[in-house]
Amino acid sequence: MNELFVEFAYAQIPKWGEELCGDSVSYDRTRDFTIFSWSDGLGSGVKANILSTLTSRIIVSMLRKNSPLEEVIETLVETLPVCKVRKIAYSTFSVVQVASNGEAYVAEFDNPPIFWVRNNRVMHLERHKHEVGKKVVLDFNMRLQKNDWIVGITDGVVHAGIGGLWNLGWRWEKIASFLESTVNEHMDAKTLAQKIIDTTRKLYQDHVGDDATCVVAKIRLPRRLLLWAGPPEDPAQDERIVERVMTFPGKKVVSGGTTGNILARVLKKEIRVDLNSLAQDVPPVGMLEGVDLLTEGILTLAAVLKRLRKLQSGEETIRGQDGASRLLRLLLEADEIVIIGGRAINPAHQNPKLSGELSLKARILEEISEELQRRGKMVTLEYY
Repeated sequence: MNELFVEFAYAQIPKWGEELCGDSVSYDRTRDFTIFSWSDGLGSGVKANILSTLTSRIIVSMLRKNSPLEEVIETLVETLPVCKVRKIAYSTFSVVQVASNGEAYVAEFDNPPIFWVRNNRVMHLERHKHEVGKKVVLDFNMRLQKNDWIVGITDGVVHAGIGGLWNLGWRWEKIASFLESTVNEHMDAKTLAQKIIDTTRKLYQDHVGDDATCVVAKIRLPRRLLLWAGPPEDPAQDERIVERVMTFPGKKVVSGGTTGNILARVLKKEIRVDLNSLAQDVPPVGMLEGVDLLTEGILTLAAVLKRLRKLQSGEETIRGQDGASRLLRLLLEADEIVIIGGRAINPAHQNPKLSGELSLKARILEEISEELQRRGKMVTLEYY
């Protein structure tokens, strides 16, 4: 499991009068590292958006495949044109790659310098100049730790307020002071990114003079969750799985009456039912010392899948105290999720249209995993 987790978010606003933002952000995560890139396309509108999107996506795609930076730059030079009038590149870029142990690499080309915040102080960074494909790229390595922040912006943020509230704009130094007085360990990345953009909009007095983007990465420990759903095919595995559940370094959820009874038997503890959690389509939850949530099985999981599919992208406000709502909240809060599916067959869960080995519960678990992975969760699905 990963040592550190990169919580990533961004916010942006287009130039006044444009529907599309000329800045673009690309992001990817593997089990070994997180990589994100942002680009500012020359001009504004559709053309700038297309060029900046190409730039950020090429960078993330190639670095994911371990291509050296020189090769990435060469590909960009060959792919993207240069403005014939201004003789400058059609898009800028910045890229950050963070390994799970905190080792990070940053490269910048014509974007405002990033901010590295630690203990509410913007840290000094010693950048190195490299000429790659006739472009001057600044890069550096750093070692991140828990509660560090990386904040990146495009020119539209730095220039906010020029000729209006602030003649010289917001400027990098003023933004640094704003960050030092704003960030705290309880704030999430999405909130900080939105604060920067909201302030940018106010400085422009709602008449935004340039596309503005803010990307934020908060370095923290990963939130982990284990979901055990269904007894193992071999009852001799009961105690082994119970031990794994109880020693898991994170939150623990058990789904299914039989599964809960196995856990209670091995732990020699009693299950109590919370009738207040009963809902129209979801059975009540149980309470068992040592686990964060104990739910009924197939009906609750089916409700979780249905609600997960209905959630709008980025929406994570789940109301309700029934078992499905509680489980869904825990799944959306987690970064790394381990799902243990039991292979023991419950005849009531069999669909005659499916093969004999594929239970309805297993299918639901697989689809829940897919939905969570689409939301950027690292999900491991195992069967016993």
